[in-house]
Amino acid sequence: MKTSLFRAATGSLLLGGFLHFSFAQEFIQDLGNSIIEAEKSTETILDGLRKDDELQAEKLDRKISTTIAETIKNAPDIAIRSMGPAAARPVIKGLSGSHVAITEDGSFCGDMSATSPDHAVASEVLTAHKLRITRGPQILTQSFAAAGGVIQVEHNDIPFEIALPQGVAIPTTANQNTTVQPTTESNTQIHGFITDYAESGQPGFATIIGVNGNIHGLSLKGELSARNMSDMKTPNGNLKNTDIENKGFAIGASYSFERFKIGASFRNFNSNYGIPGGFIGGHPNGVDIDLFKRDLTLRGLYLPAQKSSDTLSVTFRLNQYHHTEYETKEYVGAEFAVNQANVRVEKLIAQGGPFFGIHFGAELDARSIEMGGYVFTPPTNSYAASLFSVASLNGWRDGLEITLSARFGGAFFRPRESVVADKGAIEDRNFALWAIAAEFSQRVAPGKFLTLNVFRTTRAPTIEELYNQGPHLAAYTYERGNHKLDAESGYGAELEFRDYGEIINWRAAVHSTWFLNHLAPRATGDTNWSQILPIYQVSGDEALLIGGSASIELPAEQGFYAQAGASYVCGFYQNENWSDMPQIPPFKFHGEIAYLWTHVRAGFNAEFALAQNRTDRYEERTPGYATFGASLEFHWPLTLAHYSIVLRGDNLFNADVRNHLSRLKSVMPEKGHNVSILAKAEF
Repeated sequence: MKTSLFRAATGSLLLGGFLHFSFAQEFIQDLGNSIIEAEKSTETILDGLRKDDELQAEKLDRKISTTIAETIKNAPDIAIRSMGPAAARPVIKGLSGSHVAITEDGSFCGDMSATSPDHAVASEVLTAHKLRITRGPQILTQSFAAAGGVIQVEHNDIPFEIALPQGVAIPTTANQNTTVQPTTESNTQIHGFITDYAESGQPGFATIIGVNGNIHGLSLKGELSARNMSDMKTPNGNLKNTDIENKGFAIGASYSFERFKIGASFRNFNSNYGIPGGFIGGHPNGVDIDLFKRDLTLRGLYLPAQKSSDTLSVTFRLNQYHHTEYETKEYVGAEFAVNQANVRVEKLIAQGGPFFGIHFGAELDARSIEMGGYVFTPPTNSYAASLFSVASLNGWRDGLEITLSARFGGAFFRPRESVVADKGAIEDRNFALWAIAAEFSQRVAPGKFLTLNVFRTTRAPTIEELYNQGPHLAAYTYERGNHKLDAESGYGAELEFRDYGEIINWRAAVHSTWFLNHLAPRATGDTNWSQILPIYQVSGDEALLIGGSASIELPAEQGFYAQAGASYVCGFYQNENWSDMPQIPPFKFHGEIAYLWTHVRAGFNAEFALAQNRTDRYEERTPGYATFGASLEFHWPLTLAHYSIVLRGDNLFNADVRNHLSRLKSVMPEKGHNVSILAKAEF
C-alpha cells in the first residue's frame, strides 16, 4: 500500500507517523505494509518520530483551551503547574520552571512565568498556529536543560514567502522547516481567518481575527485577539478572583531580494487576571495582576543560490515586560519591569562529510530587571552567551542514525544594591555551562524502532533563586534564595520503543536523570509570622528522577479510532535517605474513542489520576480523580472558505479534581463540568 509522506506523518493523533528520513539522499523505508519515500528530506528519524508532539490545524482546534498548558496537558509526560486558571504552566517529566523553556517563533517568550507559580505565560494560545513539544538533542538549540524540554509556540509573525520550486524546505523559525509553494512576482495572495472560543466552566469568550497577504514579494500580516472570562466554576462553587482579560495584536512584514529575505514583526500582549485569596496564607481579597509584553523581532535569511537547503539566519528580538501585582485597587504589592535583548545566528547545512542536517549557531542575551513594591530581590542585570550545534550521521549498521548535540556558554549576574534587598547577598555570580546529548535510533524490524538518548543537563540559577529574601504575597510564600548556589547539573538517559503495525501502533519509554545539584524551592516547615507565610528555601541536592510513559493507538482516517496513554514519574533526594521530591505529578491516564466520517468526528474520552502520596516534607497529599468527556466536530470546505466547529464537554460528571501541582488544591478543586465551542472560518 502506498502512502504519502504527509499521511504517514499525521496518521496518528497521539503517536504520530514514525518516519525514517535521511538527509541529502534518496531513502526508501519499509514500514509494515507501507512504503515511505523521502528525497532530500531535512529531518532525521527522530524528528519524524516526534511529529506526534505537534498540535496544529484540526488537531490543535480539538485541544484548544484557556492556556497553552491546558491545551497540551494530555501529551506524554506533561502536567500543569498552576495557581488559578490563568497562571498555568507546562511541566515535563516532573520538571518545571526554568527546566521548561517556552519560545515564540523560535525565540524566548520573554515573560516571568518560570520564576513563580502566580506568574502567567504571556502568550494567547488562540493565536498559535502550531504548538510543539521539543525533546531529545534538539532541546540544546534553545536551552541547557536537556532533562526538561521546550514548548514551541508558532505565531508566524514574520510571514516569509519564498519563491522556490515546489517541495523545497527552508527554515521559517529557529527550529522548524516549512515546505513553500512556488510564487511569482505577479502573484497576489490573501488569506484570512476568524476564530471564536467560548466555554461554560469559566464563562466568557475569546476571539482572534487575522489576515495575511502577499503582493509582489512583500508579505504582510495583521492580527487582533481578545479574551474575557469570568470566575472559574468548580464543583464546590465559584473560585473568586480568577477572571481573565487578555488583549493583543501583532503585525509583521517580510520582503524577498533574490536569495536574501528580511522581515520584522511587533507583538503586543496585555493581560489582567486574578489570583484568589481569602484563606490562611493568602491575601484577604486575593491579588490582581496586570501585565503587558511587547516583542520587536527582526530576522534576516540568506539562501545560497547553489543549495537552497543550506541557509543562514540572523534574529534579533527586543522584549519589554511589565508586571504589577495589586493587593487592592490602590495598593501595589509587587512590581517587575524587564527589558531583554537577544541575538541568534544560525546556520543549517544539508551535508558536511559524514554528517547531515547540521544545525549550529550562537546566541547572546542581555536582561535587566527592576523590582518595586513589597519585593526583596535586588535589581539585577544578567548576561548570557552560548554556542550550540546539532548534527546527524548514518551509523555503521543498516537502519541506524545517530544525532549529536552540544551547547556551551556562560551566565553572568550583576545585582545592584537596594534598600529592600539583603546586602549580604549582593554578590556577582558567574556560571560556566555545558550540556551534551547523543541519540541513537535503530530500526530493529519493519515498523519497529528502538531509540536511546543520553545527555548531560545543566542550568544556571535564576535571579530569584540566588537573591530573593522576603515574602511573595501573590504566591502565598516567604522565599529565601541562596547567593552561594552552584549551577544545576546532572546526567540522564531515555529509552524508547515504537511499533507500527498493520492495525495498532504503540510506544513505551522510560527515562532517568541523576541530578548532582538539583535546584528547587522546598518548604522548610517554618512560618514567617509577620505575614503568616510558609518559608520556602532554595537548596541544591543530589536527586534521582525516574519515570516512563506508554501509549497505544488504532489510527483511522475514516471509521473507528481509539487511543490511550499513561505517564508516571517519581523523584528522590539521595542525601536525605531517599526522601521524595516536591511537586511531582501522580500517575495519569488519558484515553479516547471516536468515529470519523468525511466531515464529522464524534468521540468520548476519559482521564484519571491516582492519589499522590509520595510527597516532600510539609507537602500536602492529594486524592485521585476520574473525569469523562465528549466531543463533536464539523469540518467542511466550500469554494472560498473552510469552516470548523468543535463542541467539547469536559468533566461532564462534575468530579472533584485536585491538581497536585496547584497551590490552590487545598482551597478549591479544579474546573467542574465545562462545555466549550470553537468556531473557525478560513478564507
